[in-house]
Amino acid sequence: MLKREENHVFAAPVEAVVTRWTDAEFLTAMMQDQGSRKIAVTVERPSPDEIHVAITRQVPVEAPAMIRAVIGSWLDLTQRDVWQRQSDGSWHAVRDAKPKGLSAEGQCLLTLSADGDGGTQCAATVSVQSRAPMVAAMVESLMLEDSTRLLRQEFEAVSAATA
Repeated sequence: MLKREENHVFAAPVEAVVTRWTDAEFLTAMMQDQGSRKIAVTVERPSPDEIHVAITRQVPVEAPAMIRAVIGSWLDLTQRDVWQRQSDGSWHAVRDAKPKGLSAEGQCLLTLSADGDGGTQCAATVSVQSRAPMVAAMVESLMLEDSTRLLRQEFEAVSAATA
């Protein structure tokens, strides 16, 4: 398993950031901008303090030609984000992502908290794990790089939308 820590500061308050990150139209447009296609986003709000986001999409494979020859140029990805408001007003999200046809999965743990200046601190831990013998390290490394790149793009899109 590989892990990476990422941090970002949003100029907007926590609630505005959560609103964007759980808005189906915004997420669809953001993923289209990232190059994804066949995007379906469903948002459920079982309570005021919990939001479930389910996303399916095809993402372009950015990998060496030998890997694309095996898995193709597009990968079907299923993602589920579960957001929960904490008693201190912060929000935590667990994101699970599973590419179809690969014995690998990714997870991102997000924490959004007020920074004292009206903005939001975001701490994220991205992890990937592959159960494919012989190629696990290569698959994990490629997935970690791709997941981190997409997360950074999300940071920028959410920042721009909440400015």
